[in-house]
Amino acid sequence: MVAAKPRVLLCDNGSKRAASVLSLRAAATALAALLGGEAVLPVSLKYSDTIAPASLGGVQARTLQAELEALAAGGERRAVIAPLFLGPSGAFRDGVAACADELQRAGTPMELHVGECLVPAALPSDDRVARALAALVLRQSRARRLAQPLKVVVVDHGTPSASVNAVRARLAAEVDEMLGDRAAAVGAASMERRDGEAYDFNEPLLETLLATPPFDSGDVVLAMAFLSPGRHAGEGGDIAQIVEAATAARPDLRVHITPLLATQSLVAAVLRDRVEAAAAAPPLQVE
Repeated sequence: MVAAKPRVLLCDNGSKRAASVLSLRAAATALAALLGGEAVLPVSLKYSDTIAPASLGGVQARTLQAELEALAAGGERRAVIAPLFLGPSGAFRDGVAACADELQRAGTPMELHVGECLVPAALPSDDRVARALAALVLRQSRARRLAQPLKVVVVDHGTPSASVNAVRARLAAEVDEMLGDRAAAVGAASMERRDGEAYDFNEPLLETLLATPPFDSGDVVLAMAFLSPGRHAGEGGDIAQIVEAATAARPDLRVHITPLLATQSLVAAVLRDRVEAAAAAPPLQVE
């Protein structure tokens, strides 16, 4: 007898903004198409189930915990969880472990196969996320008719994890190499950081870099190492406010922000590969 295919869940951190859930659903639909039409369930670690369904086409958003409990109650015993995270998120790892523990305590354990993040250190040759980012930079430069060579800043949220920060550094280096002589300068910055010397690896902050030559004047393309819109990367979010303040202080500075990554075709292809690799790998061990 052929074992049933595991259910596939695409999991992000979660947001209280409807746009984030809609972006996650679009990414899940794109991933499903690459998996031959197999359904992909969009879920979040937290927050999304607090959004009014009326803002989500009448369909309630689900958390990872709630979806796994529903699958277990329906008799499912295997699932693949693909993280919609750029780097090796501790929040994702801990969230999945907590869900597995809860299923075990409830007497409905599931075999959970957990995928790698989008930019894992173990796959240094997989540069598809950087290629997506570089393509978005060039698309934005064409749309805005910007003169080359470009000035580009790769920005992420900022993180307490040095390994997650290394993803931003890797993306910036790969984008720099891909753009070649089409870029005059490629920098990297964090939106925010925690206090203390232990987190200095997040420097420079975006607001600082946009006040530092050569990124303090002329046209600058802000390459968003963010996946979905929300409080930080969404309309009127933290990034937009930082850019607004920077351009208000320096009238000759013009910042052009790229679209986000979650729904890019190259990212969907990466997710497909992460799902297939996870399904073939041993399941998560619950202690």
